[in-house]
Amino acid sequence: MPILLSDVKIHLRLDPEPDADTDRELEGMLAAAIDNASQYINRPIPWVDEQGNEVFPPSVRAAILLIVGDLHENREGIITGTIVARNPTVERLLHFYRVGLGV
Repeated sequence: MPILLSDVKIHLRLDPEPDADTDRELEGMLAAAIDNASQYINRPIPWVDEQGNEVFPPSVRAAILLIVGDLHENREGIITGTIVARNPTVERLLHFYRVGLGV
């Protein structure tokens, strides 16, 4: 099941009404989040299994929404005056779907 713009707005607790500027920005963040997760697990999202079924696990979906949330909250290249800590949840959610890493 793909992630829709309405899913992103619900996750971010934003007004569900269409807003061209906001929607365009969120679509870019969603595309970047999917690309980031895809690069991390080294496969397209969603992917096709050996039986020809499209695979999009709930944990991968959740990780993508977390990445979008981070992109939405931290829209600047530099964060000052705060402590920044890496949230390990995204990596934990995606870890078991990684492929092609070698031995």
